[in-house]
Amino acid sequence: MSTQPSPTFSSNYDPEQGAKDLDPLLKSNGGKWGLIESGKGVERSFRFKTFKKTWEFMNIVAAECAVKKHHPEWSNVYNTTFIRWTTHSPPGLSAKDLLMAKFCDEKAEECGELAVEEGKEDGGVGKELADRVATEGGDCCVPKKKSG
Repeated sequence: MSTQPSPTFSSNYDPEQGAKDLDPLLKSNGGKWGLIESGKGVERSFRFKTFKKTWEFMNIVAAECAVKKHHPEWSNVYNTTFIRWTTHSPPGLSAKDLLMAKFCDEKAEECGELAVEEGKEDGGVGKELADRVATEGGDCCVPKKKSG
């Protein structure tokens, strides 16, 4: 029997407010997001009719990422985009993560996200790629040293 992880919020995010913001996003409460195993992030996949619609969605999200100065761990395979929101510094779920998760839900609907039949998940398309790149990429929140 697997247990649902507990959310872990960034040190600069009030846990009471975090729980209030997180609850409507979670699958267990009728939302579409799941907590990652560590509880420090939320993730889900989005499916669209075509690659073009998927890319349109990703462009909208990328533009908002630039405005909010916050980016996801994500991957794309044809008409599916996998997105994980987590904060690396300070580690845990932040207000920006949950704000962006909600933004993604709204924009996905506007872009014609396909409904997933109950009980039929997408098999985690792109999740493994996002996991590997996030691990190998190092801490994205620490400025890289300039060489030479």
